[in-house]
Amino acid sequence: MKDLSNEWIVFDEGRYLAERAVLVTPDDTRAVILADTVIDIYYGRRGIRQLKGYATVANHLLIELLDETDEIDLILDLTGDFKYRLPNPQIRSGKVFTPDVHSSLHFIPIRPWRQIPEKGFEAYLSGLQFLGTRKE
Repeated sequence: MKDLSNEWIVFDEGRYLAERAVLVTPDDTRAVILADTVIDIYYGRRGIRQLKGYATVANHLLIELLDETDEIDLILDLTGDFKYRLPNPQIRSGKVFTPDVHSSLHFIPIRPWRQIPEKGFEAYLSGLQFLGTRKE
């Protein structure tokens, strides 16, 4: 992780399960749902609080999203007022392309997250086009 101040991390050391997590294009048009998303808050070598996380993803959908843009943001819903946008984190994922197979995805912030107001959050999500799902 680049030299980030840890003042933006509002959680104590530990693991936190996200209620929802979504990868989105920076223009907020297309998105991919992540499953089993966890963030891990820990203290690094210099005693600075840091964040990393992991989830599972359908890689073919991630590839489809990457076909549109090289920069992908991560939306994390940690319940209540704890909703965040992590701009363009470093993402590492497996190389499985079978449509029905999910693989691990790891993310590390390169910039601090920004809190998203709870008011309007559901409307924001409903305005995204989720890859791999059909709108009726």
